[in-house]
Order: sequence, then C-alpha cells, then structure tokens
Amino acid sequence: MQLRKNLNLYLSGIVVFMLTILLLSTAFALDENLGNRVAKIFWFYKVIIVAGVACIPLAWMRPFRFSITDLLVLLYAGYTLCNDYFAGTIAPTRTSLFILIIVTYFIFRRLTTFVPLGFTHAALLLTGAIEAIWGLAQLYGFTPSQHSRFELTGSFFNPGPYSGFLVAILPLALYYTLTACRIARILSGVILVLLLLVLPATLSRGAWLAAIAGCGIILGNYFHLYKRLKFLFQKHRLASFIATICIFLLVTGTLIGIYQLKKESADGRRLIWKVSSTLVASHPATGVGFGHFAGAYGEAQAAYFSATERPAGEELVADAPETAFNEFVQITTETGIIGLLLFLTIIFWAFKTARHPDNKVAAGVTGSLAAFLVFACFSYPFSVLPLLILFTLLLAQCTPIQRGSRWLSGIFYLFLLLPVYFLATGQQEREQAYKRWKSEQIYFNIQIFERTVDNYKKLYPLLKDQPAFLFEYGQCLSRTGQPEASNLILEEAARLSADPMIRNIMGKNYQTMKQYPQAESAFLKASHMVPNRLYPLYLLAKMYHESGQTDKAIATARLLLEKAPKVPSSATEEMKRDMQKLIRDTLHLTNYFKIECDNVEDKNTIEI
Repeated sequence: MQLRKNLNLYLSGIVVFMLTILLLSTAFALDENLGNRVAKIFWFYKVIIVAGVACIPLAWMRPFRFSITDLLVLLYAGYTLCNDYFAGTIAPTRTSLFILIIVTYFIFRRLTTFVPLGFTHAALLLTGAIEAIWGLAQLYGFTPSQHSRFELTGSFFNPGPYSGFLVAILPLALYYTLTACRIARILSGVILVLLLLVLPATLSRGAWLAAIAGCGIILGNYFHLYKRLKFLFQKHRLASFIATICIFLLVTGTLIGIYQLKKESADGRRLIWKVSSTLVASHPATGVGFGHFAGAYGEAQAAYFSATERPAGEELVADAPETAFNEFVQITTETGIIGLLLFLTIIFWAFKTARHPDNKVAAGVTGSLAAFLVFACFSYPFSVLPLLILFTLLLAQCTPIQRGSRWLSGIFYLFLLLPVYFLATGQQEREQAYKRWKSEQIYFNIQIFERTVDNYKKLYPLLKDQPAFLFEYGQCLSRTGQPEASNLILEEAARLSADPMIRNIMGKNYQTMKQYPQAESAFLKASHMVPNRLYPLYLLAKMYHESGQTDKAIATARLLLEKAPKVPSSATEEMKRDMQKLIRDTLHLTNYFKIECDNVEDKNTIEI
C-alpha cells in the first residue's frame, strides 16, 4: 500500500515537474524571424494550452481550497481590466498577456499544491542552472550573445532581465544548499556556485542588492540571526550600538559606491521616477491605463522640461524610456493608487501566509520572492514575460496546501480554459504577421518605401498596438507622399511610445503640408521630450528658415550650437555645420536687403 502511494506521488511529481519546466522554458524560446521578446510570447501561447488542459484532471484528483491571496489576485485582475475598459485604454497584446499571466498563477497554484514543492523547485533550479551555464558559455565565447552591445545576456535580450531571472533563483539555491539532504545539497550547491559566477558579470546593481536582500533572509532564518542579535543587543548595548553605527556607515558607503559605478544611469532613473510622479499627481486614482506608461511619460517629460528651465544634469540624462524602471512606480502610474494598494495587499498577504507552519520551505520561497521584488524596484521584470511567469510561480508557492471542494476546483479550472482558448489559440496569423514584418524591415532599412508601404498596410490590423511597427508604417507613408495619413498613424504610435522621433516625423509632415504652426508645435514637443537631442532643434531651425521666420531660425540655430550633444558623432557635427551656414547665409541675405533698401532711400533723396 505504501509502495503504491509513493509510486503515485512520484508519478504525479514527474508530471508537475514537466509542466513547470514547460512553462519556465518560455525563457529559452528563440527565433530570429520573430526576435527575442516576441518568440517567447508565441512559445508561451503554445505551452499554456498544454498546461491549462492538464490542470483540469489534476484539479479533480486533488482539489485545493481558495485562499485570500487567490481572491486578491482575482480582484486586482478585475480592477485592472475594468479600469482599462471604462477608460478606453485597452492595449490588446498587453491585456491578453496579463489575463494569461493570471491564468498561469492559478496553474502554478494547482501544480504547487498537488505534490510537495520540491518538484517545482527542482524545475526552477534546473532552469536557473541552464541559464547560468548559457551565460558562462557566452562569457567564454562558446555561444553568441542575444544583443550586439552586450556579451552576456543568457537567453534574454540584454543583461538586465537576465540578472533578474538569476537573482530570483539564487536564494532558493542557497536555501537547499543549507537545508536539503546530501545529494540535493550538493546539486543545489553546484547551481549556487554557477549563479554566483555569472551574476557579478552582469554589472546589474539592482540584482546585487536583490541578492543581498534575498540571501539575507535565508541566512537570517537559518542561523536565527534575529534572536541572536536581539540577545547581543540586550547584553552588550554599547558594543551593539557601535557595531550598528559601523554597519550603517559600511552600507551607506557601499550604496554610494554602487551609485557611482553607473552614476548617469542612476540619475536617469531618478529623473524617470520624478517625472512619473507628475503623472501620478494628474491621474491619482486610476492611472493612465495599463500598457500606456511610455506614451503618457513622453507627454509628461515634455511638459516637465517646457515648464521652466531645468538643471543641465537632468537634461543630459533624459531619455525616452519604455518602462519606469521601478515596477511599483509603473503600477501606480498605470493603474493609480487603487491598483498599487491592491498589489501591495497581495504581496503582504503572500508573505504572511508563507509563514504558515505547514509551509516547510517558507524561507526559501520568501527569500526568492523578496529578491525579485527588490530587483523590481530598479528594473522592469513585469515587462519581460519569463520573469512574469517566474513571479507567478513564487507567488503561488507562498500559500500552503489546503484541501477544498472537488467540484468547485474542477469547475473553476474548466472556466479558466475559456481565456486560454480565446487568447492563446489561433495565434498563427499574428505570428506570421510578425514574421512578415521582420522580413519587410529589410526593405524598410534600405529605404525601399514604395514596396514596403502596401505590405505594412496589410499588417496594420494585426500589429496596430506595436509602437515600433506604427512608427515604421508612418514613416513609409511620409516618404511616399502621404503626410496626412502618416500623421494619423504616428498619433497612434505617440500614445504608446515616448520616442521623440515620432514627433519629428509628424513635424516634417506638417511642414510638407505648409502647416507651419503645427510643425513648430511638433518639433518643440520633440525637443522638450528629450532635450539633449539636437535633431528636433535642427528640423525646427530649417522649418523657420523655409517659412521666412528668420529671427526664430537664427535663434534656434544658435541654441543648437550652444548645446553639447549627449553622444558626439559625425551626424551632430554635420548638424552644427549646417546651422553655422544657415546663420551666415541668413545674416548675409539680411544685410544685402538692408543695403539695397538704404540705396533706394538715398536715390529717392537725391531725386527730391
């Protein structure tokens, strides 16, 4: 009887292990015809169907009881979707992925309560080991990087998300290295060493801080540091006070050193958070809409720099970010204070329930979840699909196993198949659209716009929520003599992106149509959105010159010449030479007309 019970347990464990690996394998998906990010999305669409169908019999075999965390997740999802619907800000791709991520959370709830957590943790540690080995192979030149500017990316598109994925697994590896049985301890120790070899090379300060926080929780729990420190403080108050001051100074010095390591990057993120606060102030309750951070941020940054003169340091680090580089700031910006409070309540309740006596590996799970959340304060893990999947797994494991109603559990998971069916199936047409877009970009890049514009028009219905596609399509329309149609498309792109080049192309379209006030407004907005870029001022000066506004043309040209480009290049030098020539030619022409007018006046005086 016991043998049969153990056999059933291990067979179930293998099923859970395979399904967990299947979902986590989204991180490994690569396809040159789709690009790194998009390839992962379409692989996820495929595997979630398998996992969703498999969870229905699992839910019937061993039902679980719904927890307060589960209800809070559903409440947060319902609020976000209703908020977007009534505000009219639904972004189809982001919204569909958001719904499927909620489904993924409940899939992991099913998997992690079906068998002991060791099976899902084994899958998670194996995934981390594969990524770490992948990174080491890149460092030694055995495998190619996924980005031309970075040699270490793992299976991700840059080192940032890669480091976030690794650091969320690191505390769990440390936990099993300290507490598991002998074989599991050795294997976990090997994975821990692999992770520690790769993480420093990512140069991600956020990941380093996350590693300290997550591993600190593991070590503090294992060595009972809180009780020991409390005892030492009560017994040796003076020595403890001096040690606390020394530790504080050490931590402060370390943080200053980390800040100085990439000072410009840190200042840039501080500016993003500062500008984002103006968005929160203008949309405090419900935010600007899920998936609309970038477009709203571009408008806010333009207003910020146009309102008054800002420090030169802020202008220099300004950029056009796609995310807030802090998930709590981004959640507040997109879903308002209500959304943030709901999310924080989920996190609070997850940590609270993780400390349940029945949860034997609570320290490992909370350590990894804490590391993930610290990393989320400095990066954009919720914008990277594999990291979102990892987050749902960690969150699902915080709730201990509790048996519930078989009928309720089975019907709920049957109901979950509806969004999977409608959103994940039938994605072949969209996948082919992305592939056709990728192939059309070859002609776009060599500026064969006449051929490209018609094909982009066919792809528009399927890709109209992708700002990069909209920008390229709008540029094609502009280059083929359709400025009005181009601006309609670019307006859609501007609602989803903070890229000032969108406004530059719109300004050139208005200039082509002789609508000079609108062109001036577009160029000025582009200049204020990212004030360290010279190109908007260059286009503005050219427009003023063409429209006969010579004083404004000279003033704008001189302003451009006074600006130091963020990244000097041959293009910036050429723009400065053009502006010097524009000033000379304009002044020469003005003086010529002045002399002619003086001669005419003198001649009239003689005749009189």
